[in-house]
Amino acid sequence: MKKRKILTALGVVIIAGAAYAFYMWNKPRRDVRDEEGIKITATAIYEAFSTDEAKANTLYLNKAIQVTGEVQEVKKNDAGQTVVYLKTNDPLYGVNCTFKENPGTLANGSTITFKGICTGFLSDVIINEGVIVQ
Repeated sequence: MKKRKILTALGVVIIAGAAYAFYMWNKPRRDVRDEEGIKITATAIYEAFSTDEAKANTLYLNKAIQVTGEVQEVKKNDAGQTVVYLKTNDPLYGVNCTFKENPGTLANGSTITFKGICTGFLSDVIINEGVIVQ
């Protein structure tokens, strides 16, 4: 009898876990195009995070950010997505944006504005789901 209760409880836990995983997998993705972004320059957002990361997290983390800056480098990541690095006052680090879809041709030294979701600070300010703002 005790064995049966344990197996029933285990079955309920497995079914609940599978239902949660199914929900998370099919959850609609956030589309930054529909959101009003906080307008800021690449230099200003980098300075905010490098000066006081805790305060910058409260202001920018998981929010739509519209960043303007000079392209330092354009690369492709392992998933084939375009990643753009914007210049800041720091010669080694800056703002790193992974684009949701191909932004087209971006030349080093050009100034761009994009909108994305700020996901934190790891030497660079990390922004994902980026889209070019016209």
